Parts: sequence; C-alpha cells; structure tokens
Amino acid sequence: MGGNGPWKQVHAGRLFAVTEHGTTRKGRQTMSFLKRRAARGAVIAAVGISALGLSAVTASAKVDYGFKVSPHTVKVGARVHVKGYAMNDDDLFQKFCVQQRQGTGSWHTVKCAHGAVWDGGKVDTWVRAEHRGTLQFRGALYETDWNSKKLHLQMVTPTETVKVR
Repeated sequence: MGGNGPWKQVHAGRLFAVTEHGTTRKGRQTMSFLKRRAARGAVIAAVGISALGLSAVTASAKVDYGFKVSPHTVKVGARVHVKGYAMNDDDLFQKFCVQQRQGTGSWHTVKCAHGAVWDGGKVDTWVRAEHRGTLQFRGALYETDWNSKKLHLQMVTPTETVKVR
C-alpha cells in the first residue's frame, strides 16, 4: 500500500488519511472526535429536557367541569336555577359543591353532591333571591388527601353573577 501517499486503505477498500485535525476521506473533512461527542451530548440533553417537559404535562391531573346559572336578572323573591358538575382524573375522593355570596360577602355552601372517587358529582338546585343587589355563584371541587379524610379545596369555577331588582 505504499503507492497511495498519505492515504491508507482501512476498511472495505475506502481510502482514509489521518491528519492532526481529524480523519479525512477522499478529501472530505469529517467531524473530529470531540466535535462529534459534543454534538451527541447536545442532542441527548435536548431530548432529555423535552422528555421531562412532556412528562410534567402528562402527569398533571385534568379537571372537567360545567357550571350554569339562569336567569341572570331576577326580582326579589324569585328563584335562580343553579346547575353544575366537576370531576378530576385523580383517584381520590372528590365532592362538588355550589357556593353563593351576596355582594362581596363571604362564600356560603348552598348544596353539595354525595361525591365519589374519580367523580365530584352533580348538583342541580334552586336558590331564592331574598335581597336586592348582586348574587354570585360558583362551583367548588373538594378532594381528600391520601393520608387524611379531610376535604381540601381543589378548584373553583368562574363566578356567575345574578342581578336582583
């Protein structure tokens, strides 16, 4: 193999030259060992970071709810229909409740569903508007911890407002 100059026949009849900057193959510069290793490390890091991001998204619990109040304007003494449900895909005991408040006062529970594991339940009730002003309603989903049977607030629905004339 002496007639090829700096070229050496290494594998499957291909000619390679060994230089100080890396290996060339028939005049084409290939990546050096360190550059290949750095590129491989960058790709592995990017894939790892994206996998962590996806696992964080898929591991989060998903809450499904529906909440409706009608009518949105009533006279004093009239009844307001409040209907809603909520559930979470966690395997914990859940309970859905409807809450109301007058104006900017504190929230009071009107009615709760029985609750179950995987399902907070449904509430369908009527509330009498007793005072002029603004009535606000919302749904609240409660869950238990693994270690206790005490209910903790998991989420609330957006507030629905009723004007009482």
